[in-house]
Amino acid sequence: MIKNHFKTALRNLMRFKTYSFINLLGLTAGLTLTVLIMLFVIDEMEYDRFHKKSDRIYKVVSRNQRGEFLEHNSWPAAHILKTTYPEVESVVYARRAGRAMTLNADGKRYTHDVFYAGEDFFHIFSFDFMKGESEKALKDPFSIVITEEIKHRYFGDKQAIGQTLTLRDSLVFTVTGVLRDLPTQSHIQFDMLLSFSTFERLKRDFSYSQGWGNFNVINYLLLEEGASLESIRSKASDLYMENNGEWFKEIGSSMYLSFIPLNEIYLVSDIANSFGPKGSLNRIYMVSVIAAFVLVLACINFINLTTARSIYRAKEVGLRKSLGASRTSMFWLFMTETLLLTLASFFIVILFIDFSLPFFNALMGKFYTLYSLLNFRTLAGSIIVITTVTFMAGFYPAMVLSGMNPVNVLKGQVRAGLTGSNLRRVLVIFQFFISAGLLLATIIVLDQMAYMKHKNLGFQKEQVLVLDAIRVPRSAADQVFKNSLQTLSGVDDVTFTNALPGSPGWQGQWAYPERISEGTQVVTEYMAIDENYLPTLELELLAGNNFDPAHLRWLNEGLIINETTVRDMGWGTPENAIGKKIVSPSGSPEGTVIGVVKDYHGVGLQESIWPKAMGYTSVWHGRYYAVRFSSNQISAFLNDVEALWKKDLGDYDFEYFFLDENFEKQYRAEERLTQILTIFSLLSLLISGIGLLGLVSFMVLFRTKEIGIRKVLGAGIASIAGLLTKEFIVLILIANAIVIPLVWYFGNEWLNRFAYHEDVDPSIFMITLFVTLLASVMTVSIHTLRAGLMNPATILRNE
Repeated sequence: MIKNHFKTALRNLMRFKTYSFINLLGLTAGLTLTVLIMLFVIDEMEYDRFHKKSDRIYKVVSRNQRGEFLEHNSWPAAHILKTTYPEVESVVYARRAGRAMTLNADGKRYTHDVFYAGEDFFHIFSFDFMKGESEKALKDPFSIVITEEIKHRYFGDKQAIGQTLTLRDSLVFTVTGVLRDLPTQSHIQFDMLLSFSTFERLKRDFSYSQGWGNFNVINYLLLEEGASLESIRSKASDLYMENNGEWFKEIGSSMYLSFIPLNEIYLVSDIANSFGPKGSLNRIYMVSVIAAFVLVLACINFINLTTARSIYRAKEVGLRKSLGASRTSMFWLFMTETLLLTLASFFIVILFIDFSLPFFNALMGKFYTLYSLLNFRTLAGSIIVITTVTFMAGFYPAMVLSGMNPVNVLKGQVRAGLTGSNLRRVLVIFQFFISAGLLLATIIVLDQMAYMKHKNLGFQKEQVLVLDAIRVPRSAADQVFKNSLQTLSGVDDVTFTNALPGSPGWQGQWAYPERISEGTQVVTEYMAIDENYLPTLELELLAGNNFDPAHLRWLNEGLIINETTVRDMGWGTPENAIGKKIVSPSGSPEGTVIGVVKDYHGVGLQESIWPKAMGYTSVWHGRYYAVRFSSNQISAFLNDVEALWKKDLGDYDFEYFFLDENFEKQYRAEERLTQILTIFSLLSLLISGIGLLGLVSFMVLFRTKEIGIRKVLGAGIASIAGLLTKEFIVLILIANAIVIPLVWYFGNEWLNRFAYHEDVDPSIFMITLFVTLLASVMTVSIHTLRAGLMNPATILRNE
């Protein structure tokens, strides 16, 4: 029976090649997208699951009185957790070593991801050791644990344990462990780990009992078996206020502890991750929903196309039933056809995936290969998808076809029964509802991107070359190099600073007007600049003065602030702010306001303009040389700048970027969203067009006699096309009428996530309506044109 079903199903698929091909195309498109998205979702959901103690590991974060979370904690916090609360089995301290921690080898400096980590790091996390003892690897000062890749790069096939590596030119570390390369599904990524006791040696003032204001360490904790998160949360959330509350109150602040489960760090939590990648649960939801919609559209196509050709199958059904075939056997015959088509599609999907993986990887920021599909969850998911699609696409047509009355079929009375339902029209409305919705969403995102890229930012980002000197030790050579740049042909201005638009300075600095008092705290960004900063970025000075080397007091005590700082300090106008004092418990920013600049966007338009305070301290804290240039010979200009770099600063890596390109990197998430929506909306329109073709085919078949009579009575091709097109125009209008208010609401909700945006433009609804109508009219017209050109005598003779 089963073998017979497969033979018959295959014969029927080969008989109707055009319809089989269209069905195959639609299912392949939907399945390709679904499998890729399934691969992505499974991969994202698997992050950090490999740690043996994952259900007991938590990241410790700090929270202020405004509910804002900080990834970093103050120095004593985790130590108190370990020594005070019996629920805590272990804690670990960690922090990034910084880009200046380069590795010296073969007379060169190499940059890697380097972190400090406490000795319990490998007691908490289950990273796989190739060599070394995990319990002791990070115990002693100047110990280093490296990955397998680093071992092969610098030691080849030699033994690495006990060998030394030199970092930052003079720090000699002993290799105490070699790890297998880290799993990609880990929110913690590094090339080398330095013992935290090394940081304690280098940072002489570090203390586990002092430094409550130093929020610059990352902490994880491991709970004892059987201990509950609620228990430690209820006891330890007020740790800051219980141990140093008076000091926090003096500076007008309150701080609390929070705990994030390990399996929520990568996807669920919104808090930054300095240790590695950060996922987005919203992105998973978005791509999953869209992939599901596209797959449903492909199934709807199958339903429409199968029912459209049901007239061709009617006599077959009637004959089989008259010869004794049951409805059940007929049902499974048609389901077998669907299964064969789905399986054929799936084999083609593998070829499509192989072709599209490079683009998909670039789009999603991943490194999948075909072998990535061979894990158990992806294979199991694929089987579920095939089964689901088979039933979604095949159930309704199989029920309709197998339910035909053989007497009516053989009498030629099949049509009335097949056309009594409006389900196919509802499905077309749903298809264009999805297509129009995705198209509208794409236009909204494109409009916002255009708005962000063309809005006046308050500074000039074009024609600014930025040199990153983070690895160059501060010395008198800084000023020598700056002076050399200013003499270079094509250079208009040069500034040395620690912060630029798109590369913020010291964020989260507490500042107060005149004196420290509760309720007057302003969280600022402190920036170390010089007298050339304002002219280089072409910032507008609203009141007061710029820094001037001729006024030493301004250099030593002066501050330049922006309009937002003036407002948040309660000083009213820029002119009124001149001469006012700013104090800070950390000492930065602190001084007298000598100037106020017009607000400018230091970060992307997703965020509001921050309060900024600028001091003349780049000689100590500078990192970037920003060079405004007018030369059009970019390559030659870069060569000249690099030559000066090597002459004045030595053989440190010459790293540079352009300010405008770096600033626009902040819109990568939105650009990626635009690409995703564009692809999905085009794909949905294509699939909807195929589905519309199925319904048109059905209507043309059903109304063949009517078309012949109308032609005999003098109707032209245009009137016949209009007759058949009219119904689909109504369906498109209904789909747009449903989707427009939904997109209006959710589009504005999405835009409200941006601090600066425009509202949804009503004209986009007319554009989408025009595009969907045009697509449907073209699809219908092409098919009806062929029917309209048929000889009416032939039509009526066949009927």
